[in-house]
Order: sequence, then structure tokens, then C-alpha cells
Amino acid sequence: MRYFNTHGPVDEEQHYVVSRQALIDQLGEQIDQGKYFTIFAPRQMGKTTLLRKLNELLAEDPAYLPIPLSFERFESWSVADFMDTVAELIHYHISQALQTREHPQSQAVHTLLTEHSPSSYQAFERFFRSLYRIASDLKIVLIIDEFDATPQAALSPLLQTWRAMYLEKRPPHSLHNVILIGIQNIARLNFGRSSPFNIAYQQRLKGFTPDELQNLLAQYTAETGQPFMAEAVDLLYEQTGGHPFLVNRTAAIVTEEIVTNRSQPITAAAVRQALNQLVRETNYNFETVIRHAEEYREDVINMLFGGLYNFNLNNKMVSDLYTQGVIDQDEYGNCCIANPVYSEVLLAAFRPIRVGLQASILVNGYDFRPHAVDGQLQMATLLSRFREFVERRGREAFKVTEMPQEATGQYLLMAYLDLVVRQLGGDLFTEVDSGEGRLDLIVVHQGRRYVVETKIWRGPAEFDKGLVQLVDYLTTEGEACGYYVIFHARPTVYGQLAYEELEFERQQKGKQIYVYLVRLGV
Repeated sequence: MRYFNTHGPVDEEQHYVVSRQALIDQLGEQIDQGKYFTIFAPRQMGKTTLLRKLNELLAEDPAYLPIPLSFERFESWSVADFMDTVAELIHYHISQALQTREHPQSQAVHTLLTEHSPSSYQAFERFFRSLYRIASDLKIVLIIDEFDATPQAALSPLLQTWRAMYLEKRPPHSLHNVILIGIQNIARLNFGRSSPFNIAYQQRLKGFTPDELQNLLAQYTAETGQPFMAEAVDLLYEQTGGHPFLVNRTAAIVTEEIVTNRSQPITAAAVRQALNQLVRETNYNFETVIRHAEEYREDVINMLFGGLYNFNLNNKMVSDLYTQGVIDQDEYGNCCIANPVYSEVLLAAFRPIRVGLQASILVNGYDFRPHAVDGQLQMATLLSRFREFVERRGREAFKVTEMPQEATGQYLLMAYLDLVVRQLGGDLFTEVDSGEGRLDLIVVHQGRRYVVETKIWRGPAEFDKGLVQLVDYLTTEGEACGYYVIFHARPTVYGQLAYEELEFERQQKGKQIYVYLVRLGV
């Protein structure tokens, strides 16, 4: 099988394809070996683009005759109409290809197609055996996108037909490969009494690896002349998890809207600005993630704020959220939101209106300008005021929301700081570690960064662990001072707070840490 090289400027689809070269090579080997295989992934992971490139490569190779199909519109069709239309499409693609190639058996194949249309399961198998007798050099590769939309009644017999053709090598037939593309793993579809299509190589399409991400960004650099600094690449991978749509969209924002001076490199600060813009926009990808997360709203919120769920695909909720790309499995075998960008998008989508109103009450009418002295925010004072407000007025209000009170507290702090820093001419960024229940709030004001880490109280050991994480983060970011806000609402579950003081300071590894213990329940 022949592969390809790209020369000169490339568009977004080619960015993706070049970055996936290793995978394309791997799939090419499967095609050469005559394997039937499936590719499955959530939407906008690049399945269709990948298969389009495979189709182009196969069309250039005289050894193969690809037939690209999409079943997207067929879900509600009758079996008869579905099979008739598929037969017509197969007829069209084969006829066109043979005419273009001036194949010596074009007329004979056309007669076969006319007299013996593959419009039923039995006729489908007979057709490809007859085709082999007429033109044994043809290797048909059936590429079917959106296979999930196959009419349910047609699914089992169609897969059984392909299975039989794959396993029974004699008499020979011309169907060399079947490639199925969809959101679900084909083995998980509903087959009724039939055997699963488990003979196939199965490829779940994942996000870019760090090397693939580097390859993709190198293409942007080739186009713009702007190198991506190492810390910018690391940040982009960390926040997107290598998701192709998120990576490309962020790279487009940063090169087309933020750093438009082509003599300037792309820094981590610029990528952070692009990510902040990305999570505030709406697009089909975010709408899809939110819609599927909404079906399990309470559980997703718990995951966002550190709730532990065993990652087991036999659980319907876990399976559904994983299939749709909302969650993934972390290193400990627990569920986590698929990437920090999705965490931020879901945080915003699920924020209760009451939290926004309470934050507005806390900020409304108060002059925060004295809290910016000589260009520096008095972050300790701002957080102290927040804690006192919650102690004095907010605790009872948290009990009426539909989510855990600690999560509501983190929401309120995020809304409060967002309102305050915008009033003072700054900006707020969020970074989420859903596996740890951490929500890092990064306040940027007049070129200075203020790191506020929030966690839910789960006992002294977890408190100390979070303190170490904050110190490590400050070291990485080159900051000398940080702020640690702990929310506590369930003493019967996690025990009473182990500290009498609700505000205190810690010195650790040369870092100054201001600690705030916010009680949401007694």
C-alpha cells in the first residue's frame, strides 16, 4: 500500500492527518493483510478525516478499490430501502472506478451489477464471489462511516454476512476489507442473538500523543514562522489531553487572534489566554459534551469536585459517558473528566444561578479598589472577606442547591473572584484536576499571578497532600506565595476540621502559604 507526503502549506485536516501518520501506517498494514477492523471514538476526534485520507490513499493504489459510504441517514429506514440504497451506492462506486481505470472487465462487471444487485444479504455475498470470478485483481475495501446509524433490524444479519465472508476463505470473493467507523465499539452494539463481530481489529481513536501534538504544532510553525515554546506545548497538552478538536481550535485562536505578529513565538501565557477564550465560546463539541453530561448531572458534578467512581464499563453511566468522550480513566482506575478544558466547560454549564446571585451580593456595592495597592492585589484580604461572608451569611443558602455543598462553595469562590478581578482590571483562569477534587484559580492582574488552590476537606492527610501539591505547583510556576482554600460541609463523613484557627499561614519549602478553612456545615 502506498503512503503519502505533504508539501507546502496544509489545512486543518492535513494538520490532523500528518500528525496521525503512525496510525495511518498501522491501519495500512491492517488493510494490506485483509483484516476487517473498526475505528470508534467520540465525535470530533477525527474519525471521518482519518477515513477520508485512507480512502484517498486507497484510490491512488491500483491494488485497491475503496467504496466510501456513510450510514448517517439510514437509522430510521426500512431494511429493504436501506439495502437497496447501499446496493446502488456500491454499484455507482465500482462502475465509476472501473471506468476511470479503463479496466478490461468494466462491461462484464457492469452487467453483473445490473443483473445481480447486492440488495439482500444473500445477494451481497453471491455478488462479491461472482465479482472475483470476473475480475480477480479487484480488492474491494468497504469504508463505512457512522455505522452506529445502521437500521437495528439490518445490523445483525449484515454483520453475520461479513463475518461468514471473512472466516470462509473458499470460494474466494473480492471483499478484501470492511472498515467500520462509529462512536461505539462494534462489539458493544445490540446484536440480539447473533454473535458479535469479534473477529475484527478494534481501534479506539484517542487524543494526540505528546509526539503527535509536537508534529501538529510544527505544521503551524511552518505556516506562520512562530515556534511554540516548550512550556506552551506542555500546557496545551495538559489542558486538552491531546483532543484533536481542542488542540486545533486553541492553536488557531493563538496564531490567528492573539499572537498575530509573526515574529513573536507562542508562549505559555499566550496559550493560556487562548484556552481562556476557548472555554468561553460555544461550539458543537462543547454542546455535545454538555448534553451527554446532563444525563448524569449529579454524578458528573461529583466527579468534577473529586468524587471517586470506579471506572468500569459494565456500569451504564460510566460506559455512556466514556463512549461520548465526557470521561476517561485516571491512573488509579477511577473516572475523571476527559480533560481540563471539558472540566471548565462543565463547571460553567452546571453552575447554579443562586451561586452567581450570592457572589453578586458579596461584591455589589463594595469598593475593591483599596485592595489593589501599588499594582498588587491584596489577595489575603479578599479571601478573608470571602470566608467571613460565608461564615456569616452563606452557609444555610448552600443547602438548597442540587449539588454537594463543598462543590457549591468552590463555585461561589470562583464566581466571587471573577467578579472582583474584572472590577479591578484583571482576569481569572481555572485549572481543574478532577481526580483530586482540586480547583486551581489563577488570578492575573497587571502582569502578576496569584495562585489560589481549592479543595474539599477529607481529613488531615488529604489536607497535607494538597499543601504539598500547591507548593510543587508554585515551584513549577516560579511563584513564592500561594493561597489554599479548604471547604468543609460534612463532619460526619470526613470528621471535624483539625484546626482551631480558620485562617493561618504556613511556610513550606520556602513558599508562603495562606490557608483559609471555610465551613459550610456544622
